[in-house]
Parts: sequence; C-alpha cells; structure tokens
Amino acid sequence: MEKYMKKFLTTALLAGTAFVPMAEAAQVVFTSPAWRNTAYGGGEFAADILGSGGKPDFYTFCLELNEGLEFNKTYNFTTSDAAEAGGISGGSPDPISEGTAYLYDLFSKGVLLNYSFATGNQVANAARAASGRALQNAIWALENEQAVDFGNVFIQAVVTEFGNIAAAMADSTLAGIGVLNPTKITGNRTDPAYLRQSVLVNLPDNGMAAVMLGGSLMLLGAARRRLA
Repeated sequence: MEKYMKKFLTTALLAGTAFVPMAEAAQVVFTSPAWRNTAYGGGEFAADILGSGGKPDFYTFCLELNEGLEFNKTYNFTTSDAAEAGGISGGSPDPISEGTAYLYDLFSKGVLLNYSFATGNQVANAARAASGRALQNAIWALENEQAVDFGNVFIQAVVTEFGNIAAAMADSTLAGIGVLNPTKITGNRTDPAYLRQSVLVNLPDNGMAAVMLGGSLMLLGAARRRLA
C-alpha cells in the first residue's frame, strides 16, 4: 500500500508543483548512484520525491554549470519548462532546448541509443558512468553552458534528429519533458544561494495529472507519516 501511495503522490506532485502553496511545498532529496563517478560534477543524479527513502523515483542531469546542490539534503521544488536562474547563458528563466528534451525523453524511457544502462559490476558501472558524463556534457552544450563537442555521440544524435546544431538548441516544443527547480527550504529568492541546480524531469501525463494535486495535498501529511 505504501508503494502505491508514494507512486500516486509522486505523479501528482511532479505534474503540478507550480501550484503548490508554500505551506505545502513539494520536496525532493538527491543522491549519487553507486555507479556515478564522484570525481565528476555532473549527473546522473537520483531523485527521491518527498525524501521518503527507498528506490529513487527518477534519474536526472544538471542544466546549469554555475549552480550546485547537495546530496542527502531536502529541498523544496517547483516544476516548469525552464531553469529558473538560467545558468551561464540563455536568460533567466532559460527554457530547455529541443535536443535536451529529446535526449532526456529517450533516456528516461531507457531507450537512448549508445547509453549503457546496465549496472551491477565494475565494468558495467564504469560504462554507465561514462555514458552519464557524455550525456551531461551534451546537455550542457545544448543549453549553451559550454562549447559544443561534435565528437560527442549524443550531440551527433540530435544533429541527425533536428538537421543541425542550431535547430537542436532551439527552445523545446516536446510535451512532457520539463525542469525541476529546487530551492532551499528557508531563505529568500533575492539571495542567489537560495536557488539550487535545476535538473530535468519527465512530467507524467504531460501535466494532466495536475487535476489530482488538490486531493493529494490533503493526504500529503498523513502519507508522509505512513511512508516514513
């Protein structure tokens, strides 16, 4: 029962957190997966909605080079189609690109070509870590945070899909892929340190589950206690 309750709440919260009152803020905890190369500053990261522990709800990647986040720390969050502060380049807020949305959509479905999804031993873990680093670098390049490496297999994939790099870097029109914007639990939005690293999220039902949000919030306090 606890597993299904958490799935229901996760779906509702991801679909409509922009409407969550501050008193009922949705929360997330990030962790570093066992296969991740900890010497590298980017993703993959594991995200646990509500911070109730157990298996992560999804895996994700950074959008900004000049913001950070801490593992095993609870953050409030909202969702949208753009990174709040925007990073080094791209404006504030900064909508995600066509290429970023395309790659993350395939990644979140486990069907991204040339991504090593297997884990469980040293060789598999190293291959997944290398894939994560290559995808993270492609995302940063597509978000105009660093130079484009045309030798990156995922950059090659979006150039093939969209015809050229400029088209791949245009603002996304793909429904369902958005941005989770974490913030510190206490603080002020005028303080740059209040905003944390924006990450990618696959919004369930393309946002249609937002209609469940009101009901789920009434259950949120009780559910947290049951899931703890």
